[in-house]
Amino acid sequence: METAICPNTPKCPIFNGILEGTQYTSTYKRLYCEAGKAGREKCMRYKVATAVGKCPPKVLPNSTKSMEEIISDMRAAGEI
Repeated sequence: METAICPNTPKCPIFNGILEGTQYTSTYKRLYCEAGKAGREKCMRYKVATAVGKCPPKVLPNSTKSMEEIISDMRAAGEI
């Protein structure tokens, strides 16, 4: 059974650090984390983490970089 809430939400650095307590937190959570499969399919953090096992902390769910660009940057930085 599919859960509506992303399994990565509790440990997501976006909500537990970078955007914690800001006006954007509830909007991002509603659009990406709590929107079921449709939200996860739009979330760049989820897509990158699914592809390579992790995502850089500062990547936002609506990143303008493509998944391929983010992964390329991670490889160049020696993160994967």
